[in-house]
Amino acid sequence: MNEKLKQAYDRLGLPENVSREEINKRFDLLLKRRRSKSKDEERSAPEEDFQAFKFILDTLDKQEIQEAEEQRLAKYGKLSGAASKWEDFMRLYKTHVIISVIAIIVLAVAGNAIYKNVQHKKYLASLPPLDATIMFLGNFGVQDPDGQTAALDQAIVEQYPEWKRVETNMVYLPRTGPGVDSFDMNYMQKAVVELAANHPDIIILDEATLQWIGGQDGFQNLESLVTDGTLSKNDTRLKWGTNEESGEEELYGVDIIDSEFVKALPINHATEEMIIGVLGEDAVDKAAGLIKHITAKSSGE
Repeated sequence: MNEKLKQAYDRLGLPENVSREEINKRFDLLLKRRRSKSKDEERSAPEEDFQAFKFILDTLDKQEIQEAEEQRLAKYGKLSGAASKWEDFMRLYKTHVIISVIAIIVLAVAGNAIYKNVQHKKYLASLPPLDATIMFLGNFGVQDPDGQTAALDQAIVEQYPEWKRVETNMVYLPRTGPGVDSFDMNYMQKAVVELAANHPDIIILDEATLQWIGGQDGFQNLESLVTDGTLSKNDTRLKWGTNEESGEEELYGVDIIDSEFVKALPINHATEEMIIGVLGEDAVDKAAGLIKHITAKSSGE
C-alpha cells in the first residue's frame, strides 16, 4: 500500500482492510455531520476528510477494475501480458490498423486484377485469330452448370474444322405461353441490350424469337446457297421473306434443328426450330460456308 493511501485511512480512523460497506457508512455519517454544522467555517472543516474518502474509493475502484481485467486475461495463461499489450495497442491505434488493412486489401485486389488482366491478354494473344462470333437467342441454354460457353465454342470448332476459334453468346429468352407476346419481360429487356451491345457474325434463333425481332427484317440474303446448287429452293428448311424495299423474295434463314451439327452441341433447347441467319453484311460468306457444311452433313454427303 502506498503512503498516500495509508494516510487517508489513518485520517478517517479506518483499518486498511475495511469493507466498502463500512466505508460507505462512515461517508454517510460524515455527510450528516456536515449538514448539522451552522457556520461556514465549521462546514468547510471536514473537506480533507472528503478528499480522503474520495482517494480511498477511487483506489478501490481501480483495484476492482484491475482484478476484473486480470481475471479476463487469465484465459491466455502465460500470454496474458502480451494479450493485454495487444489490446492496449488496438485501443490506441484501432482506426489506423483498420485503414492500413483496408489499404493492403485494396492494393492486393488491384494487383491481382492487373495480374489477371495481363495474363488474360497473354492468353488471348496465344490463341488463333477469331473466325466468327455466334449468338444463340431464344429458348436455348448451355449444358455447362456454370453457364460458361467454352465447351460450346470447342464443339463448334470440332464440328467445323475450317474454323480454329469462335466465340459464342447464349441469350436465354423463354416464353410464358403461346404467341409472340408471351415472352418474359425481364428476359426481353436483356435480349434487347445484348442485341444492341453485341454485333455477332451469325445469329441462331427459334421461330418465336425470330418473329419477335421482326421476321426477316435486318437479315442478310443467303440466296447464294440456292443459286450455287447447295440447297433446293423448295427445301422445307429454308426461310423466305419479301424485302420491303425491293419487293423481291430473299432467303434469310435456314432451319438446322435436325442437323448432326446441332446434335453434337452441348446445348439444351425446348424448340422445334433452330434458324441460322446473318445480320451483318460482312459475315455472309463465312455464314454461308458454315451452313453448307451443316446441310451437307445432314444430307449425308
